Amino acid sequence: MLVDNEIDIKQSRWVTLEAASRAERGEDFRKEAAMAKLVATEAASRVVDRCMQMFGGYGVTKDFPFERWYREMRIRRIGEGPNEIQRHIIARDILGASLR
Repeated sequence: MLVDNEIDIKQSRWVTLEAASRAERGEDFRKEAAMAKLVATEAASRVVDRCMQMFGGYGVTKDFPFERWYREMRIRRIGEGPNEIQRHIIARDILGASLR
């Protein structure tokens, strides 16, 4: 689980850095930003869930921040456009303007 968490975190960082790099160069980065938001929020949910699992019963207590992070991750998947909308943005870019 620790390895899977590291992979999810690194993947999210790489996708986010790619979007930021395109934005910094003045290129269109809408698709990459949508991908970064989608990948990062879904990965974060998996990471927090695994952390809770690794800590067992302690993972759901207020002694550790995991239970709060678990609740906050749901908000992150909705804020700035739900992940379903991010998928629509990505699909529109892949398929062109025909997807409206």
